[in-house]
Amino acid sequence: MTNRRTLTVSIFGAAVLALCLPALAAAQGSYGYPDYGRNRNGGYDQRYLKDSIQRLDRVAKDFERDLDRALDHSRVNGTIREDRMNAQGHEFRRAVSNLKSAFGNGRDLNRSRDEAQRVLQEAQQFNRLGRNVDNRVASEWSQIQQELRIISDAYGLGFGGGFPNGRNYPDNRNGNNDWWRRIPLPNRW
Repeated sequence: MTNRRTLTVSIFGAAVLALCLPALAAAQGSYGYPDYGRNRNGGYDQRYLKDSIQRLDRVAKDFERDLDRALDHSRVNGTIREDRMNAQGHEFRRAVSNLKSAFGNGRDLNRSRDEAQRVLQEAQQFNRLGRNVDNRVASEWSQIQQELRIISDAYGLGFGGGFPNGRNYPDNRNGNNDWWRRIPLPNRW
């Protein structure tokens, strides 16, 4: 009888401990996984944002050069459309450079907010003109969009970024994958 009681208490204690572990882990924050550049308030760390702007500057330089090269080898070579796309690529690159200069060390986001908004506007303009000239340019534009999402989130500005719903993020931002919606069901209803 004593062994049975000890066993019951031990199982009950283990069950309570197992139920409390998720709460203890949540109190530690993020279940131990880093949130890549986010601070406790949900905003981006200044250093991470600075790195993102520097990456954007580097990719924008490559993008401007490769866009010009790709357009020179395309069917729009020598047309007004080529001139407009090159000019738009140059304006985007200039806006990114201005953002990098205004951001500086990033102690005050309000100092560079207008430049960030200008970068996002130029990116939207380029989306309207067309950007899929070749694979290299499309790949660089994809990298640019990743950095633009970080910047738009950090400054609280809207950027469509190519998602169909026109927001900064896909519909299931909370990580809920809605796996159950992808289960194939027979059409009986």
